[in-house]
Amino acid sequence: MSKSKALVIGAGLGGLSSAAKLAQTEDYDVTVYERMSFAGGRFTQHDHDGYQIPTGAVHMIPHGKKGPFADLILGKKSKGGLDLGRHGVELLPTSHFACQMIDGKFQGANSIYGVLPWFTAKDTLNMPRLLTKGAKQPWGDESEDGKTWLNRHFSPQFVDFVDAFSNFAISLRFDQMPASSVVRVLQNSFWSDRPHVPKGGCKGVIDGLRKDLRENGARVKLSHEVTEILPGSAEEETKDNRFCVGVRRRGREEATWVGADSIIHNGGHPNLIKALSDDFEVGNDVKTQIETTQAVGGIGFCFALDDDIPVRSSGVTMLPNLDRVGGFVIPTFSDPSLAPEGKHLMITHQYVPDASVKSEISKGREDLYEAIPWLADHGEEICVHTYHRNWPCNRAPQGAELPMDVGVDGIRCVGDGVKGHGWMMVEGISANVPYAVDEIMAGMN
Repeated sequence: MSKSKALVIGAGLGGLSSAAKLAQTEDYDVTVYERMSFAGGRFTQHDHDGYQIPTGAVHMIPHGKKGPFADLILGKKSKGGLDLGRHGVELLPTSHFACQMIDGKFQGANSIYGVLPWFTAKDTLNMPRLLTKGAKQPWGDESEDGKTWLNRHFSPQFVDFVDAFSNFAISLRFDQMPASSVVRVLQNSFWSDRPHVPKGGCKGVIDGLRKDLRENGARVKLSHEVTEILPGSAEEETKDNRFCVGVRRRGREEATWVGADSIIHNGGHPNLIKALSDDFEVGNDVKTQIETTQAVGGIGFCFALDDDIPVRSSGVTMLPNLDRVGGFVIPTFSDPSLAPEGKHLMITHQYVPDASVKSEISKGREDLYEAIPWLADHGEEICVHTYHRNWPCNRAPQGAELPMDVGVDGIRCVGDGVKGHGWMMVEGISANVPYAVDEIMAGMN
């Protein structure tokens, strides 16, 4: 008996981990199509003279070994994990839980309790209110933004600190997000483990996923773009499948037709809607939500540092009160292999409030040299990368709550656009993958 055909569109973290979960069951014929020439999306890296430059992520797992990412990637198969430790995937702890730099002075804390002395007695007293607030689901009234809620309960210093964190991790300020999302993000962060760095960087995880896919007979086809999704009856060769999918290899004009019984889409909601033929009915409310959700953007600088830098920590360091930049990390203090021997790699991140990206890069650079007094003497800019609009394709804002199911049986979405409520970055992507895979499997049984 032939296996059901599961097609995964997009080889980002969400797509590859979904494919791995399906392939590990040995019940499905799994193929991943990726339009880029490399796998991993924004969660991988490229070598630049020995510096492992990330494609979007910052070599940082926000919640360490206590978050959804670790549960999915390193968890035992019996508990829903992929058990990729057997392929060499490992998470290395950062040297601090959290850090900040104000007026050129560095502070580091090893737990949430170590952070509290930086702020006022009011913040200490109100921290239990934040940590116990019911926010596992969006609040009924989503009109209040997160910064307004925080300002009622916390000091300006504390709000500036966590707002810098939001800028760094989510590419948004808290006044751009619903209050329930902000509260849940902070709860998940404060209750979690310290951040960790993947051994070998983001690509270490992607390599582990690809090893597992090969082990279980799944295929990853790079430089292949999905052009259309039609009912299986549209072509003779796919009439026995639920879907007929047009796939075009880079450099070729014509697409070929591939049959699929289910689809996991890691290419962003707008691109899914664009590919679906009119034979599939997507509700107007879903279309409107997707169309009106504005993709967020980010700018990241990568600096080569010498070994004489005064800050010697791999913790996420917030830079409160800056106009653009939220913070930086130096992951080489957890994994020295991410830079040449005797050197370090620093990665910054800032949100993009204006469409003039070149201007925003200049303003961010000014922020950095002003906030980090030793950077000019000990650092050299390697590169700057940006992501905005619809590229990479599914950079949906935190709190958007886009649907995993757009209303088409047999298709589910994963990725940045379907982060679990209150889970950020790769934690949010990982939190949703098991649900998407379970629904796909239930629909094929």
